[in-house]
Amino acid sequence: MKTLMLSILLGFLAAAAHASPAPGTSSPVALVRAMRAEELALSGAKRAFASGALENTYPGVNTGCVKRAGFADFTEPFARVVEQVLNPQEIETALKFYQSDAGVKYVEGTLRRLRARFGDESGIPKIAGEENISPAQTAAISEFASSDLGRKIIGKQMTESPGALKFGRDMMDELARRCRK
Repeated sequence: MKTLMLSILLGFLAAAAHASPAPGTSSPVALVRAMRAEELALSGAKRAFASGALENTYPGVNTGCVKRAGFADFTEPFARVVEQVLNPQEIETALKFYQSDAGVKYVEGTLRRLRARFGDESGIPKIAGEENISPAQTAAISEFASSDLGRKIIGKQMTESPGALKFGRDMMDELARRCRK
């Protein structure tokens, strides 16, 4: 189960969105949305339920119901994980990266690769267009990924934090509760 939670949470760490946060949105929530963390975590959970990997742990769950679950219910809970792992300055720095052209390209590329790996039925959003990353964007991605903050977000410190593991369990429990036959 820990490996399943880890794989779900690894997927979430790789995505970003173009839009700026809505007025009044907290920075942790904006960062979760920019990384598309809750979307990727939920797509991992959907794959796990659909594959039958969770049948013994969560018997009697309607996978059709799970497939219809929306990510927005998991944004705030994941923002609390971010707040447990990153300080406010780190959140702001990460948010700037994930909202930059390079950050968006990083996430889009990751989404494309995850979708190619797990297939069209994976629930991972399809990214239109082709992957075109300029040398400057590649350098910015490399600089962020190799920084202490980048390693903190992309590495195990975020994905294996007690808060992240609890989030994964809580998300699975909530999906099972909502979708029991």
